Amino acid sequence: MVLKSFCFNKIYMKEQYNIERDGQIKFFENYQIPYQSDNSILIDNTDGVYNGCLLEFKLHIANPNKVLFQAIKYLSKMRIKGESVPATIILISLNDTIAYIYHSKDYFNDIHKVYTGSASRDNDNFVAGAPKYKLDYENLEDSATLRHLLLDKKNDQQKYMPIKLDEDCIVGWAMRYYRENPKAIKGDFIGDETGTKIRIKGEIREPKHFAGHILPYKGKTNEKFKYLMDCLNDRLSKKDLGAFYTPIPYCKKAAELVKMAVDRVPDGNDYIILDRCAGTGNLESVLIGLYDKNGSEIITHCVVSTYEYYEYKVLMERFAGIQLREIIPPTEKNVDYVQGCIKNADAMSEEYIKNPIIKQYIDNPKCTIILFENPPYRDQSQKNNKAETKSLEHTDKYFIRSVMSSEKKYGLAVNDILNCFVFSAWKYYMRNEYDSYIIFAPIKHWKRVGLSNKQFQKGFIFNRKYFHATSEAISCLLFANKESNDEELSLEVHDISLQDNETVFIKDMTVKKSHKVMSELFDKRKMPEDNYEVAICCNRDGTEAIERKCRFKPYYNDNIIGYLRAESYGFDANSVCLVRNGLYNGNGFYLRRDRYLCGLPLFVAKQFPFDDWYIKNMIDTTSDGGDVYTHDKDFLKSCLIYTCLSNQNKCLSFEGSDGRHYDNELCFDNETIASKELTHMKLDKDEKGLIDLWNKILSKAKKTKNYNPKFKYGVYQIIRELNTFTEEDKIKIYDYPELNGDLVTLRHKLKDYYKSHITEKMFKYELLK
Repeated sequence: MVLKSFCFNKIYMKEQYNIERDGQIKFFENYQIPYQSDNSILIDNTDGVYNGCLLEFKLHIANPNKVLFQAIKYLSKMRIKGESVPATIILISLNDTIAYIYHSKDYFNDIHKVYTGSASRDNDNFVAGAPKYKLDYENLEDSATLRHLLLDKKNDQQKYMPIKLDEDCIVGWAMRYYRENPKAIKGDFIGDETGTKIRIKGEIREPKHFAGHILPYKGKTNEKFKYLMDCLNDRLSKKDLGAFYTPIPYCKKAAELVKMAVDRVPDGNDYIILDRCAGTGNLESVLIGLYDKNGSEIITHCVVSTYEYYEYKVLMERFAGIQLREIIPPTEKNVDYVQGCIKNADAMSEEYIKNPIIKQYIDNPKCTIILFENPPYRDQSQKNNKAETKSLEHTDKYFIRSVMSSEKKYGLAVNDILNCFVFSAWKYYMRNEYDSYIIFAPIKHWKRVGLSNKQFQKGFIFNRKYFHATSEAISCLLFANKESNDEELSLEVHDISLQDNETVFIKDMTVKKSHKVMSELFDKRKMPEDNYEVAICCNRDGTEAIERKCRFKPYYNDNIIGYLRAESYGFDANSVCLVRNGLYNGNGFYLRRDRYLCGLPLFVAKQFPFDDWYIKNMIDTTSDGGDVYTHDKDFLKSCLIYTCLSNQNKCLSFEGSDGRHYDNELCFDNETIASKELTHMKLDKDEKGLIDLWNKILSKAKKTKNYNPKFKYGVYQIIRELNTFTEEDKIKIYDYPELNGDLVTLRHKLKDYYKSHITEKMFKYELLK
């Protein structure tokens, strides 16, 4: 393919052209340009970028305006993603051997617009200027001109068009800056010149790393980026702060809860609305113009602080002239600045709890306290430097965590900073039943941890994707400071309409509390025949862990057919694993021939398909229903079928280093324990269809080149070892397309089977709750 050898050795083409027209493309044959990784980019569906030139190939260009607009849309996407914008656009009409040359700077405003949909559509109305050059590359002189345009050495000012930073693209450029400068922090990128104590120009105001790629940002403050401040943090700060921006439509909905809390304030009492992690103040912004029953504007009762320095600067700018009750610290002169953070605004420190500005309200019996906040969510135990963690654990930064740990009833929950915020809210700020706590957070603090056993007033479920995060549920709950043992909460689910940027009611939903993890149901028996002398353990991918040290003493027994890890309440990949014999990091149990059917539902529960965003984070795997499920033979049958046909079942057949042959017994290959069990079960129409499809897959698998007749194969091992493919231009070309097609079909049918045969009983027996 001639074009594929042109320019970049492997230029990515949206359409594969097989062009062999002698004389028509001699230029490309004569002037092949070697691949250079520092200059070549195969991105955004473009036909290629080389040496500051964006190339767009067409067989025939009848309307250069239309094709140019398509290229402009590509450049717009590159700008938004933080990719350098080529200074030159080259449109190539192959059949005509014509190259149209344009300068990107002539379309500066068009490139700075945001386009939705396909770049190749709706381009007919674009009016472009005349091209700078129109070259016939079969012509010797024009061919030389085009060659120099592509090959001549250029500096960045010649290669790229400097772009203007705005809300659409600054996140992309920030992420690129941190990738290319791993030690940089937020201040290095965004800076701020308005400080009286801390003044940092930053990359955006004085480009050095991006000189020639971006124009200097002229804004004196960063208030323009107030909704994006959490996204602009460097990666380490994001992990450390765990902050998420709160979208305005959800802030408005939460303001309803604030009004409810304010209405509970006893007559004659003052009140404050305390937000210890205000960020740039989105939660507070919606309280402007709202009044309490006494005619007082609610915003004037707000006491706010934020730990991140640049958010503090925006907060100060944003609420200049608006009468907040207090900002902590009150002025920048009072800031105790440490590496982009404000030490004396750290809500997890003892210093903060004793802050005299806040304490005057806490100590006043005639002042009602309302906490209104979206705390950070992160696991404080996730540290790269264990020595650093140990040295810091007893510092003021970890004060709340140490107090919470001392109560010895929260276990590993103390590692999540969200739980520390909730714990400290009830312990240090809530004094009587008229105090209130309104919190945006994953619901686990109430559902699992037992931190918020308080009187529930009202609550919502919101979509976390609008918080610059993934699409999943986050709760917003109002509690009164009065003990309660509610076992379930009724919440309203609200999404956001992109048309009018307002909340949309979806449904009412009941959320139940969880009490026991699945380990209560593990088979913990020890048997005399268990051989500890020579035994193997497995990696998470099912292979033998030969070089990895096992965290527990593995053992072998003829009655062991698998090892299942099904820990914690969650559904993350680390909480579940099913392998053939022992898992190197343990935290599971052995499946034995006589009781393995009772263990499989624990594995299947962890495979629950989350099709709706509003149930993610709202459902746990539990053992609250006890072993009642073990008496339902149809349910055990369904879980057997699902397990043996799931590609998440990592049991493999292999030859062990202990000299033993291990067969996968949890698959429906011939003469396995599972297949023999299935012959004694009555199958319905759907189940027969699944088994028929499996038999087709197994038959085709046995004809593959890597098939080993000594092994018993399950779906995972077939995909891993037999369903081979080659990869070209990131496209998988399967050696056995029919086998691959059947495996894809099985995956979809198995998901439907879960919904129709398993889901309802999972909730009935409280394996899901």
